[in-house]
Amino acid sequence: MSFTGRMLEIDLAERRHEVHEIEPERYERWFGTIGIAYEIADSLSGDFDPLSEDNFIVFSAGILANTPVPGATKVVAVTKNPLNRTYGPSVGGGAFARDMKRAGFDFIVIRGRADKPVWIDIFDGEVEIRDAGFWGKDALESYELLKEKGRSVLTIGQAGENLVRYALALIDGIHHLGKAGLGAVMGSKNLKAIRVGGTGKAEIANEDGFREAVKEFRESVMRDKVTKIYAEMGIMAAWDSWAKHGYLARRMKSEAVDEGTAKEFGVEKYLKEIKLRSTGCHGCPSPCKAILKAEVDGREVVTPASLYLGVAYEFGVKCGVESAEKAVLCHDVANRLGIDAMMFAELFDILATLKEEGKADIDIERSAKSVIDLMEKTTKQEGIGELLAKGIDGLKERYEFEDYFIKKMEPLFDPRVASGSEAFGLLTNPRGAQEGPVTITVLPGRRKESIERYMRSIGASEELIAETFRDGFNPALFTLAAENWLWALNGLALCRRESIARSLNVDMLSKLFSSATGIEASGQEIVEAGGRAFTLARKLNCSEGYSFEDDLPPKKFFEPLRTWEGEKVWRDYLTGRVYSYEDVVEMLRQYYRMRGWGEGGCP
Repeated sequence: MSFTGRMLEIDLAERRHEVHEIEPERYERWFGTIGIAYEIADSLSGDFDPLSEDNFIVFSAGILANTPVPGATKVVAVTKNPLNRTYGPSVGGGAFARDMKRAGFDFIVIRGRADKPVWIDIFDGEVEIRDAGFWGKDALESYELLKEKGRSVLTIGQAGENLVRYALALIDGIHHLGKAGLGAVMGSKNLKAIRVGGTGKAEIANEDGFREAVKEFRESVMRDKVTKIYAEMGIMAAWDSWAKHGYLARRMKSEAVDEGTAKEFGVEKYLKEIKLRSTGCHGCPSPCKAILKAEVDGREVVTPASLYLGVAYEFGVKCGVESAEKAVLCHDVANRLGIDAMMFAELFDILATLKEEGKADIDIERSAKSVIDLMEKTTKQEGIGELLAKGIDGLKERYEFEDYFIKKMEPLFDPRVASGSEAFGLLTNPRGAQEGPVTITVLPGRRKESIERYMRSIGASEELIAETFRDGFNPALFTLAAENWLWALNGLALCRRESIARSLNVDMLSKLFSSATGIEASGQEIVEAGGRAFTLARKLNCSEGYSFEDDLPPKKFFEPLRTWEGEKVWRDYLTGRVYSYEDVVEMLRQYYRMRGWGEGGCP
């Protein structure tokens, strides 16, 4: 069996730890680890502030981590998020999940608050809570201090130490985890870093069957043309299409990037002048991350980037810095501080837009100098930075503007570009609006037959497929299928990037899971368990007062978006029928009914 059946619980206040056994029946019930992680979170949840010592962190390593399955790298973190008090999960790549399993644990639970800064060292089941004399150093410096061959390191920067509500953590200095404030939760616990590793090997129940399934899957991944594309440019492959269609929006989601800016931060310059080399998660045949280099004001900056598309979009498009090189500098600063650059950039764009419209008297301009200055003030919670550190709530304390955030998170995808799972999932995502599940509807142009085939491949029932296409295309019901699929992948540690996910379907999921664990399960059963875990996360959000009203679409989405192709509005993906606000509300109601939730949106 590829799971360890063990959970490590660490109490920082008492500097003690305890190992608990996880009953095999729980793995048989959830067909993965994400459902168990949420059962643990449910048992620890309560009416407390996310930055109090009562909060907790559950780290969960998926079933297939520490096996040869390509892309089986994902760790899930569950906490009460400081940005918005949701229990939505954070998912990160790298080697942390693998090394948790090698250390002997499927789950690590952190509780309490240390009386002074500490870091945790875990190796082959042995646990040490050590003083963190490097408190105050940035996330990359901290990683460099702790890195060691065969061990993965999770660190926070000064933003987490100073409790910025959207501070994140970094895995091995490059992979982001916890944009809704995991870094702040760690900071509130005086926890600077976690290092984990070991020598444990996965025990495979059916070695011959597993070997054949892995071979079949790997060969499919290697044959796929997307694998080569991602290895060269990652999701920058989507840059030109995203720019043309309108996803790369600025000025508070009102207009798409212009062609000159798109070119400056685009693929050609990235490959020729910015990208130093590809890198990625351990064992990935299509590494989509990169080491960047840039010369800025006579100084060379070399920095790791989880996604260059993020760097270009955050700082080039939203913030409007002067060049790709200066965007790299801004990214390096954000990474080191441990601040979620996507959220910060959206807040910066709001401030800059308000100033340009004469609605805010503030010393800010669209330049790298201004961006870095404001990031540092936000990290220290100085001046206007004190408001920015609170997220959208902070800005609303001082300025009046149309709030288009959902659950206090900025939307990444836009339903006016394509009304698929990516956009509708902004409303139903239990963490907030950062993104819905990315599938084949990310851009317009798919035919009904293509979407139907895709839904069957990811385990959607025939009833759900029929309802999805009853009157045009119902993105809410398609999103339900995509969410269940994504959560099933998370429970198995499988990456959802196209270079991996295009070779996955319910049959492959069943082969990999059943042969690895010895637990016979169909792909549909695994996907349904992902949906049950999703419902458990929703239940926890409802305990914090979340309901139907928090899923409602912002009015911004019913205003035209100016793009290269003209103005766009929210339309049916297949028929082109324009949606009204009431149409979307009714689709939400249908989504709740299909999930078996109440009219108020709660289980």
